[in-house]
Amino acid sequence: MTQGQKPRKASRKGRPKNAATQRLSMQQERFVHEYLAETPHNATAAYARAGYQATGQAARTAAARLLKQPAIKAAIAELRARDAAKFEVTRERVLEEYAKLAFFDPRKFYNEDGTLKLPTELGDAEAAALTGYDVEEEFIGDDPDVEMEDQAHGGKLKRQHAKTLAVGRTVKIKYQRKKDALDSIVNLMGWKKEPAQLGTPDNPITMVVKEMQGVRSALSPVASDEGGSE
Repeated sequence: MTQGQKPRKASRKGRPKNAATQRLSMQQERFVHEYLAETPHNATAAYARAGYQATGQAARTAAARLLKQPAIKAAIAELRARDAAKFEVTRERVLEEYAKLAFFDPRKFYNEDGTLKLPTELGDAEAAALTGYDVEEEFIGDDPDVEMEDQAHGGKLKRQHAKTLAVGRTVKIKYQRKKDALDSIVNLMGWKKEPAQLGTPDNPITMVVKEMQGVRSALSPVASDEGGSE
């Protein structure tokens, strides 16, 4: 560069536009955070909470359009990846937790004598599956304790202390449904098979139709070789 010549800025011409580097407006950024704030995700609800004014079908259309914008899709992906890294959420860990819920043994909630174990005595799988541990105790009233308290004027004050006795104790446990965990594993592993659509080779009706093709129906008109007679 010669003396006195102004430096030229580097040209961006020909460089591909990176959606992740595009800046969002404050309202768009709030939409992204509101969208990820609840599950299942609801774009229309996030659109309203972000402060957009449209309602009804217009809001649903606008929310869907926002989700398709490359910058917003990149921001959602970036936040998800950042949260996953922060909390060490991996596919393997999620699958491991689902496996605990799907394959735990309910018998391991009990001791050999039939009594329930305390939560601190449960194994990892049973502790993960446990959702409720309710204890109910039954009491009955007993004759109150009576105490005669001396008074300054020489008399006595009769005091009664109510007394109850525990006569029963019921412990109830609640745990996760195995089917829900198994369904989640199937989805995560990609084992879920979509139902065959009508008219596809996998649909039994299609096979029946194909077998019937080329077979003359009893109701089909048949040309007669016999000539008519008067």
